[in-house]
Amino acid sequence: MGTKNFFSIAALIICGLVCVNSVKAEGTPSKTDNVTLNIKFKPVQSITVNPAQKTVDLKYYTLENYRDGVSTKMDDHLTVFSTGGFVVSVSTTTDKFVRSAGGEIPVSDITVTAENGTTTNSTFTPEEVSLSIAPKALITTTAGGNELNYNITYNNTVAGKDYNYINNYIHPDAESVYTATVTYTIATN
Repeated sequence: MGTKNFFSIAALIICGLVCVNSVKAEGTPSKTDNVTLNIKFKPVQSITVNPAQKTVDLKYYTLENYRDGVSTKMDDHLTVFSTGGFVVSVSTTTDKFVRSAGGEIPVSDITVTAENGTTTNSTFTPEEVSLSIAPKALITTTAGGNELNYNITYNNTVAGKDYNYINNYIHPDAESVYTATVTYTIATN
């Protein structure tokens, strides 16, 4: 019985030593470890109309204006910030210019075009867009930028020429004003 106990005790001691060494090996502090570092980008975009140009007037004040129509170019009218390519669309809230005391002119009589402003060298294909309730792409580019300025021309020389608006002045108005709201929207491209 002594030999049997001796072997049993020896087996238990050997098993204990193996288990302790195994636990020690698993608990040994590591000298290096890793972390995953990501750089993440989300689209950030903004568009603003030049605060000094929140009202744009197409003025029919002379015989030549009624004969030829009118156009006005607003320098640095829009300022864009975009991370990556973008599309600027233009639309109106109604399909007519409306005079408060009655009278209407279709918004589609006006076309809008864009070109680079004074500090911008953006590459895009210029579009001539007739105003509409449905948004229409005005500026489309594959590259973004900061402080991108665009000149906008509001043109009424096609529909407004040949005396087409000769009866839109209503007496006794000092000036008959027809109004519509134009909205510019930016989206990713």
